[in-house]
Amino acid sequence: MHMMTGYMSADLFLAIAEKAGKDLTVASFQKAAAGFSDTGTMVGDRALPKGRKEAFGCGALVQLKSGAYEVSSPFKCYEPIPFK
Repeated sequence: MHMMTGYMSADLFLAIAEKAGKDLTVASFQKAAAGFSDTGTMVGDRALPKGRKEAFGCGALVQLKSGAYEVSSPFKCYEPIPFK
């Protein structure tokens, strides 16, 4: 779970940096992030600044049993969950 969180955080950072353009600065990154959105990622649709206050809506859960991963909850998209 933690590895996936790190991977998707890096993926989001790189997607925003790409949108900011070749001459990346703090200001251009912040501007790109302010209106960023994409679809079809492993966590579903992503949008900022909306994503700062609620979770992205897709995921799955597996368990390790007898040395093998078993799907506990298949990949599915849900309504975003607001952060409290």
